[in-house]
Amino acid sequence: MIKRNYILSFLIIFCFGLTTSIGAQRIDRNLLERIQKERAELEKEAPEKVEEKILPTPIEVESLSTIEKMFKERYFITTDRRKFESIRDSLIESVRSESIKIEIRGRYLSSDTLYFQLRSELSKIEKKLDSISITIRQFGYNMFKVTLTEMPSFTPIAEDYLLGPGDEVTIEISGQMNEAWDKRIDRDGKIVLPKVGQITLWGKTYKDAKETIEKALKREFTNIEVSVTLGELRSVNLFVLGEVKNPGLYNVIALSNPLSALFTAGGLKKTGSLRLIKYIPNKGETRIFDLYDLLIEGRKLPNIQLEAGDIIYVPPIGDIVGVTGAVTRPGIYEINGFSDLSDMLQMSGGILPTGGIFRIQIERVSKENRKVVEDFRFQSDEEFRKKTQDIKIRNGDLIELFEIPPLRHNYVIIEGNIERTGTYGLEKGMTVLDLIEEAGGLKEGTYLDRADIFRFQGVENREIIELDLEKTMEKDSKENIKLKEWDKLKIYSIDEIQERFTVTISGAVKYPGTYPLSPDITVNDLLFKGIPLRGVTERAELFSLDPDLGVSIKTISLSDSIDLKIKLKPKDHLLVKRKPAYREVGYVNLLGEFIYPGTYPIKTGEPMKNVIERAGGFTNEAYPDGARFKRKSVAELQNKAVLDLIRETRLRLIAEQRRVMEGAVTEQERLSTMQYLQNQQIQIEELSRMPSPGRVVIDLRDPAQLNTPLEDGDSLFVPKLPKTVQVIGHVYNPTGITYEEGLTQNDYLNMAGGPKKTADKKAIYVRRASGKVVRNPREIKPGDTIIVPEKVEIGRDFWDIVSTTATILYQIGIAVAAFTVFTK
Repeated sequence: MIKRNYILSFLIIFCFGLTTSIGAQRIDRNLLERIQKERAELEKEAPEKVEEKILPTPIEVESLSTIEKMFKERYFITTDRRKFESIRDSLIESVRSESIKIEIRGRYLSSDTLYFQLRSELSKIEKKLDSISITIRQFGYNMFKVTLTEMPSFTPIAEDYLLGPGDEVTIEISGQMNEAWDKRIDRDGKIVLPKVGQITLWGKTYKDAKETIEKALKREFTNIEVSVTLGELRSVNLFVLGEVKNPGLYNVIALSNPLSALFTAGGLKKTGSLRLIKYIPNKGETRIFDLYDLLIEGRKLPNIQLEAGDIIYVPPIGDIVGVTGAVTRPGIYEINGFSDLSDMLQMSGGILPTGGIFRIQIERVSKENRKVVEDFRFQSDEEFRKKTQDIKIRNGDLIELFEIPPLRHNYVIIEGNIERTGTYGLEKGMTVLDLIEEAGGLKEGTYLDRADIFRFQGVENREIIELDLEKTMEKDSKENIKLKEWDKLKIYSIDEIQERFTVTISGAVKYPGTYPLSPDITVNDLLFKGIPLRGVTERAELFSLDPDLGVSIKTISLSDSIDLKIKLKPKDHLLVKRKPAYREVGYVNLLGEFIYPGTYPIKTGEPMKNVIERAGGFTNEAYPDGARFKRKSVAELQNKAVLDLIRETRLRLIAEQRRVMEGAVTEQERLSTMQYLQNQQIQIEELSRMPSPGRVVIDLRDPAQLNTPLEDGDSLFVPKLPKTVQVIGHVYNPTGITYEEGLTQNDYLNMAGGPKKTADKKAIYVRRASGKVVRNPREIKPGDTIIVPEKVEIGRDFWDIVSTTATILYQIGIAVAAFTVFTK
């Protein structure tokens, strides 16, 4: 499965760019309909694989209420919205990629659950975007996001709490006697105390109950102190009805308030009123509670002593008004009765410092049942405060308070060759020199002949005022002008204004390169920077560029003091030559089994045998047949050849893949073809990562090859006589085998277990220790490596498809094998 998915991924990389626009439309129209039908069957086959956890954290989507949908079109882009839009775009691309895989394959696999997961997450993200797109939410309802499953039994008790059946009284006596009793008031409203008898508490306040118990005990006992407290309070059955999430009958403690009961019922729906909550007792008058007193004013709600059968009723929401824009708390508010614009701005927390009070817009429904927009303009703060009290607000109005323009005022900018560039506040009477001093002064290398002020004249128009910076620094009144709002002062450096001239030195120097043209620089100064190498000639060439005469070449003597004092001009180029004898000197490395191995200086073109003789020849354990000879120039040629081969082969592979995909072949033939092409691509990648060693096959027993001219950087390694033969590749036991004279290739293969069924017996070859590759050798020598390659199973139909690329793919296989030889 892993191999198949790997090959398919490789195919998609090449085909995606060719079929994105056309294939995507076909997939959306044809494929996705089939996916929906087969999802149920897929989940039955592998239900444990269908998970909904693609994103790092689950997203809780809160749907919009009918009230909020009225203002849905009024929204702005928030940070959260940008984040979710980015996730949405990424999911869309992933869904498209997965659908392309399924379309190419033409059927679904159990591993395709990722596609369904991605589509599920995409649906969640789109719902989340819909829920956060609006600017304003209904105010106050988010307080009910946390529900209380059980109200606490212990709570502070007021002195006027009325006791009844079910309340628990704790009585503690200290002094002449020490006793403690927990007594629960029975159905008759009484408790029974030792030696005291029955005491009726039903209907008494907590304060009166404490006095009654204390008097009764002190009549029977002397020298005692009595403490009376309440334990668990009685619970009552209370109806919570109307626009709540879970209306019904709830058992709550008697001392509570409407808010506690609403929490118990799961909170209000957004269709319920926060301002007209009704408490309907069994006995007494109905009371109205306004939660805005708590949420906006911070006033505590009064405690109510509930009785069994009492009702808390939440009616439908009343008139609503939306407030958005530059206010502290944008939201949708319920107005209890008539309100004016001033009340609504105060209800929304007041105006932000960035809010403009000179224009407020109200969107409302007119009497003709049309949405209309009304603008209210004010000339001053006083007029704003007065008139907003006269502007009446209607049900469904949307008030928008606009922010002041973001344009900043009262500043100037300085930039360029200055110590502290940036924006500075414009002080009254500030001049150019004042701004320069405020910014820390000029840097070295400042161009003093000119500075510019870019003065604002319009959005796309700035006046350029030229200044003589040198006179400005001398406080010249004509140049040191006063700055205006939004002026930008530009200070230039000499390098910005004047062309930077250079001179160059090259040739036989330690530090060739281009250097700045300093004043009065001479040939001798440039030689000091470059540092001539040993063996330079006494003469050098000076190339000069004259604007009128063109290029001139002058031969100078490095031993002539007059020539060395020649002053250089812009673009001059000094070429220092080296004596031919120094160019002919090189170095070669002799490693391994030499009498005196090491690095030897040579004259370019010196025969190899001369250096071997200088090294004392070979040791008794040397194995010249396994010599490894490397050359830098050959490595460079190999690198270039391999890169050309890789580039050409990749282009042909891409073309072949396109032809296979567009051809009329069966699915099995297509997969078989793509598997082979994938293998070739892997070989290309391996080939591109292999360094070119620059190895040259050489036979040190051949006198002609011993006369091979050497080059600088050559390396010759002669190993010890090996005593093994290596057998690697597709054999049952790849290993090293002790060399025995007279054994054949088949003998060694049999000793390694023989070729596997996957081996290509016709492609077996031998790599000699020298690096030479032979097929069907007459004899096996010490240090040889027998290589058994893998056989690639390809059907006949495949050769009909890829006949045009067979040659180039074979070349890749040979190249990889060759590099394997070179690097060992």
